[in-house]
Amino acid sequence: MAPPIPVLFRSDIQSKYSKQLSDPEKYDCQLKSLTQHQCTFKVTPDRSRPPEIICLPFKRIFQSCLVPTVVKENGKKKTINRRVNIEITDKSTNSELMDENSEQANVVQDFLNAEKEFRKLMEMESEGNI
Repeated sequence: MAPPIPVLFRSDIQSKYSKQLSDPEKYDCQLKSLTQHQCTFKVTPDRSRPPEIICLPFKRIFQSCLVPTVVKENGKKKTINRRVNIEITDKSTNSELMDENSEQANVVQDFLNAEKEFRKLMEMESEGNI
């Protein structure tokens, strides 16, 4: 499971954490990564076989940095350093997934096809056509 972090636009991240991202050593930033999986079902329209689960792995990258934070302690404000995970994943992080010559190319295509068919099946079912 991904670390609990707010979902922000890249521009918001750059604005809010520009100091940490521009000087990671000063803020004791540590590079962290994880592999997450997006899964879908490959189903047959007549449901003659159990659905096949297809999962597509993708990387997420974070800078875990110490960020000065003001807290109240005994009624007084004080500044402490709190570790914050800043997501720095960008479109190049998973670019190998989109490379037609990569090892993952077939898995990606199977996933996209299965997702498309699964959506169609769910729409048909919700409309009462199945």
